[in-house]
Amino acid sequence: MPVQDKSTPVFPLVFLQPVADVHYLWTALSLHVSPLDENGSDVIARLFNDFGLSEALGRLSCIVPVPHPARFVGEFGTPPPGVNLILRIPVEYCADPARQPVLERLSKMGYGLIADGLPPANISLLQFPACVESISLDCSAGIVPKASNWLNALRGPHVAENVPDPVLFDACRVQGFRWFSGDYPLLPLSTGVQKDAISRGRLLKLLELVSHDADVPELESLLKQDPALSYQLFKLVSSAAFGFSAHITNFTQAINLLGRRQLQRWLQLLLYARFPGDEAANPLLPRAAARAAMMEALCQQLDGDRDEQDRAFIVGMFSLLDTLLAMPLKLIIEPLRMPQDIVDALMQRSGRLGHALDVVERAEYGRIPLRHSDLERAGISPEGYCQALIQAYRWASKVSQEA
Repeated sequence: MPVQDKSTPVFPLVFLQPVADVHYLWTALSLHVSPLDENGSDVIARLFNDFGLSEALGRLSCIVPVPHPARFVGEFGTPPPGVNLILRIPVEYCADPARQPVLERLSKMGYGLIADGLPPANISLLQFPACVESISLDCSAGIVPKASNWLNALRGPHVAENVPDPVLFDACRVQGFRWFSGDYPLLPLSTGVQKDAISRGRLLKLLELVSHDADVPELESLLKQDPALSYQLFKLVSSAAFGFSAHITNFTQAINLLGRRQLQRWLQLLLYARFPGDEAANPLLPRAAARAAMMEALCQQLDGDRDEQDRAFIVGMFSLLDTLLAMPLKLIIEPLRMPQDIVDALMQRSGRLGHALDVVERAEYGRIPLRHSDLERAGISPEGYCQALIQAYRWASKVSQEA
């Protein structure tokens, strides 16, 4: 990796945090830039113009924290075409009557507006700007008791940020929040979601493709969207019944080893083994998809060949299986004939793939922050990381919408 010129400003770290609705489907991406230079308008403009953030969003909204709205819009201008850009503005700014004309102007320009925090006690609903219809609250330590009045009074959707677990997710939902971000998908899921880890819709689509003799790349593309289904496939092909002793390194190899006829029968068995009834999307699926796609993209940044990129994708996809299947990861991967670099990456975060996985996990804007030194250790530039991040979320957004 080239030595950074100390006179050249370091490209800031960019984070995209998924925001889901009550059914666990992604509805927005929350954008964070660190360090934030004033409003970060130059960096945010580059993300849309040079890094393809608009394409990554697809139909999703984009929430951007903006401490000084007038200054931001003066530098950034109108929202990019086709993008629902929502500005998260300090609640003190929203509650200041002198600044309401600025907020009304932003609303007319096409920006959505969210108040970041709970309005002061001396502010009534009639004094609050009508163009600000939502509030965003940090729910890491629970729900503020006084929040319910505002949650009921404003139209919403209201955002519960930093939701730490599924229990608090349910509590926030009951209270009136409709959008959620945080680590709740990364913890053991509730029984209703856990029992149905594999997507019914994806199983039916795979059966349809197999019955119509679809090409292997079509099958592979669909399998890559579902970590539980991918794991079951690798486990089946690795079983003693197939008498295959070599390492399985990619989806095409697994599909060809299993064969079309056996693949169809196996999918039918999985379908009948599932619990009946409609269910909410599994919140882990797009998270795992984002990890997998970002691992693959980072491996491209590191000039990894196609085989290593396939292994990087598998590392990202399987890195959440212990939560998805409620089993220790060691017991999950032991039956699989995985190459050693995959095992080392998953179990010890060691080797090139392990260092990349450490970056991917820290990029989720969770408890352990990503630092420039982590990128340097993994041999990745800040710009390359940003490119991989946006490329990954383009894929994960599609997975969430099709779940």
